[in-house]
Amino acid sequence: MRENEGGGVGTGPPGAAERIAFGANGSPHLPSIVSSAGVRWVDLRRTLTPRYGIVWRDIALCYLFLLLGVLVVAVAEHAARSSVPAAAVAVPAVLWLGYWLHALFLFGHEAAHANLARPRSRNDRVGDWVVWVMFGSTTRNYRRTHMTHHGHLGDHDDTETTYHLCLSIVNMLKASTGLYVLEVLLRKARASAGRPARRGTRSSGTVAGVLASLRSALLHTAVVGGLWLGGSPVAAVTWVAAMGGVFPLLATVRTILEHRRADAPCAADFAVETHGPVNRLFGTGVVSRYFGSAGFNRHLLHHWDPAISYTRFDEMERFFRDTPLAARMDANRIGYGTAVRMLMAEARRG
Repeated sequence: MRENEGGGVGTGPPGAAERIAFGANGSPHLPSIVSSAGVRWVDLRRTLTPRYGIVWRDIALCYLFLLLGVLVVAVAEHAARSSVPAAAVAVPAVLWLGYWLHALFLFGHEAAHANLARPRSRNDRVGDWVVWVMFGSTTRNYRRTHMTHHGHLGDHDDTETTYHLCLSIVNMLKASTGLYVLEVLLRKARASAGRPARRGTRSSGTVAGVLASLRSALLHTAVVGGLWLGGSPVAAVTWVAAMGGVFPLLATVRTILEHRRADAPCAADFAVETHGPVNRLFGTGVVSRYFGSAGFNRHLLHHWDPAISYTRFDEMERFFRDTPLAARMDANRIGYGTAVRMLMAEARRG
């Protein structure tokens, strides 16, 4: 399996990788790609507009399964008039809720690429109130950092560096207890304090971020408080454990699986040495499709052309399978389970 993807270096301010779909780290030069039938990628991509019905069906499924998980615990708690049966149900429910919270979270990324609705102003509002309201951010704030990630994947200017962690037990414990999130927040605060703000962006971004955090805190307080006062304390604790433990663990593991080099030792300091761009193509089964929700299970395709909605990845993959890039896709294709075993084995060796 070839790990380092290469590709041109993206330049320019945040947002450049979105406006100019090509040239990001880890992406081949797509304007030159032509299929064996003589179709150019630059022509086909114009036809690959988002299928919003699929997007909203998938978001609705996330919310439906979240509601189902909470109801199962609450019903078990009330039916038995005891916390013991509900506690037994709560263990799988914590995993279930964390899984679907993580799946929903990834649609915030789809919002950042303006693929939830048109026009962009509506897309951003919808993303804020349907997705980011759960996770304490806004579409615009996330977009500011995420587009730099596309232009600088694997280099020292990358803004999303969770893949710098190896897949070790210690790091997974830190992710599931909130310690890693705290480290990231402190690191971002120090970096922001030491970096001159672009005119008119820092204050507005900070205010929007604070308001988004308060909005999310109020929502989760309402959920937990409502369950507790409604006589379902086990369901309330289940929600807290899923949101505070399982969700951040899954988000951390997924990012490592997408971008970490297979041969990178735990001792490597990627603040000093350059990691390099790595992208992988995962499976399309039911579990993979929702663990890598919103197209993250085919993350390589997204990094090749960030403007394309995940709802058109089938057509995108079929096209590239009929080009010289087919071998490159196959070289970076792997299952989630295989990737976990591979990266954990490297962590143990380290």
